[in-house]
Amino acid sequence: MTQNAFRLSLSTKAIAETDSAIHLIEQKERLEAAIQAQDSALSIDLSKAFLESIFKTIISDRLEEPDLRKEFFPLFKDVKDQLSFSDDAGIADKISRLAGMIVNVTNELRNRYGAASHGSDGYHQSALRMSDVEFIASSVDGLAAFLYKKHRETLEPENHYRIRYEDYPDFNDWLDGQFDSFSMRLSEKIAIEYLASQMLFEQDPATYREMLLQFTSTEESEDEDD
Repeated sequence: MTQNAFRLSLSTKAIAETDSAIHLIEQKERLEAAIQAQDSALSIDLSKAFLESIFKTIISDRLEEPDLRKEFFPLFKDVKDQLSFSDDAGIADKISRLAGMIVNVTNELRNRYGAASHGSDGYHQSALRMSDVEFIASSVDGLAAFLYKKHRETLEPENHYRIRYEDYPDFNDWLDGQFDSFSMRLSEKIAIEYLASQMLFEQDPATYREMLLQFTSTEESEDEDD
């Protein structure tokens, strides 16, 4: 009987719109592959690594000068400092405590049973079973998806230091309506066209971000007037 492949379905859905985050996608797929291979020690290692990648991605998006050399728990604290888990203070506190438990248990299991945590004798058999690993990985999947979705839903230009071109289609359309595109004709049949927004984003990201902030501020003012 063929075993069903284990999938981090919630995380897969959460990061689907950011397919340029190659390392994050690779970390998720490595964890899924390790579980499919029934490697409990590697799976718990990669569960922690995947969460850590989520933390670092969020921090790098939101902080102008992130310190990615921090350990696991300080990284998680930075994430909590940057994200509001809920508009309701009581709910936010409970979600924060639940998230902290998942982070803590994942770290403890990794330190005790992970493949890279310490050496064992040649006949050692891990007490960590695959059913345990799948439960932990499912919890990690839920937390990673929650954090990443909350992060993406609350990103604004003023707190978004790692700008992605595809995140602001309305602004890009506005820029393209204000400035001419550039066309490079390579032959009679082949021509490459560069939109004004693409050229500005790639050649001068600082100016792109400054104009984006002005555009967003104007849009918000008009919404308030209405």
